[in-house]
Amino acid sequence: MLSNPVKEFIRHFREAIFSIVMLIIFALIIYFTKDIKLLVVNTTVDARFWPKVCGIVGIILSLVLFVQSIIEGTTLAKKEKAGLLQPEPAAALLSGERVRPLVTLLLMTLYIAGLEKFGFLLMTFLYLFFQFLLLSDKENRSIPVLLLIDVSFTIAVYLLFRYVFQMILPTGTFWG
Repeated sequence: MLSNPVKEFIRHFREAIFSIVMLIIFALIIYFTKDIKLLVVNTTVDARFWPKVCGIVGIILSLVLFVQSIIEGTTLAKKEKAGLLQPEPAAALLSGERVRPLVTLLLMTLYIAGLEKFGFLLMTFLYLFFQFLLLSDKENRSIPVLLLIDVSFTIAVYLLFRYVFQMILPTGTFWG
């Protein structure tokens, strides 16, 4: 069992710990892009380009989250020590705000896992739809609007990659 100071540290700085883990994952993404096989070598935007861009953006966002969470964790710890705040109850850890990042991570994992089998168009459509549902307020949610945005964005990204960057996206083995 964890000692009380360790529990307190984890409770106050869990977002900072998460940001460090994500920073390591994004650094590994950048590192492993060198192993991606290139079919066409003489282009500036190739199969290694976008994973590197995503890795760099992810590292930047992880660093921002790290700094922000250190500031918030320190402030929270000081307020609790001064008696201005009560510690969070355990039930708050399972609130919607705490579960959304985990569901997003699950959706991203399913997206990546299904990309080869079901293809870019279907998996991007499904991922965006469920991500929009997760992030939108239940009171203001409009399924037709979400579907319109989803379909428009999926097709626009497909056309951009296919005809502007001339990259072939996965079509999926499921479709034959």
